Amino acid sequence: MNHPSKNLGFGRMVVILGLLGGPGIAAHAQSKDVTPLSAAQSLKCLVRQEKLPVYPRQLETDRAEGFMRVQLHFSKPDAPPRVEVLVSTAAPEMQERTFRYLEGYRLPCLSASEGPIKAVQEFSFKNTDREPLPVEADRKQEFCIVMPREPIESPRPGIGDRDVEHVVAVASFSGDGQQPPEVTLIHSTASKSFESLVRERLAKYRMPCRSGAEPPQSMHQQFSFSPAGERRYALKRDVFGLAEFLGLTAGVRQLQAEFDFATMSCPFKVDYTIYGPSLPNEVRSDKKDPNRISFLKWLSERQIAFANDKQANELFGQTVQIQVPCGNLNLKPAAAAG
Repeated sequence: MNHPSKNLGFGRMVVILGLLGGPGIAAHAQSKDVTPLSAAQSLKCLVRQEKLPVYPRQLETDRAEGFMRVQLHFSKPDAPPRVEVLVSTAAPEMQERTFRYLEGYRLPCLSASEGPIKAVQEFSFKNTDREPLPVEADRKQEFCIVMPREPIESPRPGIGDRDVEHVVAVASFSGDGQQPPEVTLIHSTASKSFESLVRERLAKYRMPCRSGAEPPQSMHQQFSFSPAGERRYALKRDVFGLAEFLGLTAGVRQLQAEFDFATMSCPFKVDYTIYGPSLPNEVRSDKKDPNRISFLKWLSERQIAFANDKQANELFGQTVQIQVPCGNLNLKPAAAAG
């Protein structure tokens, strides 16, 4: 396991640009006699850069992803729109590239009589071969997290500190869109100063779509700090077949298991996040199927066969995608198999 030889997914951006409102639009929508949208209201004259923002080069060895949904407010034909962030899970470097890109937007056909024009655009950054898994129906409650635009401060390393530090925190939102979350640290190998930085960072998170009447919503996030100039382990790729993945796990020759994937709507994909042995590994399937529960639990109990503690620490929190085929999985301990 080492640094990846190539980086995939740069510049892949999902863009949805559509009119949300304008003078009289809501009233026209309720009538059969719809007045055609003007060039400005339909964004036909929108001017923007051809080159889309790409995945930040300084993050190329990370298998990170980022998403932003912004609302654009056009009020002048010769000025960039005001940008309102509706959702952002993007790293600060990704956010900066998005904001710089949006500064080049113009709507030259906008007239003073049309008033402000609003539009929504989404940006997705990814540096992974993993396919996004659908969100389960019971998890579709809107989760409009907005993370700060500025980067988190780097902790001051002590003398001799060369290990990667990790903090896993839970942020619980129970108020309205302006209330900071309640923060709980569930795992830490970091210094107290880094833990304080994480708490300060999470205190700036908001969920602007909340009114306060919704039930509490929680998220967990990992923060990792790697000392500058230190080489570290990283996954060369992050998609594996099931047999290939099991070959990476500890005690594979002694495993005993019997699963029939034909009963599990095969083939399917599973995201496996490496937290063991410090925390339970996390697995998520591409759909909720009661027939998969036993298999997913068994899969989460498999531990990567780390070469040493340093590798285990540096791969903590990384996610791989496992491709589960159709057929049967029958494993018997090596001694019994003979």
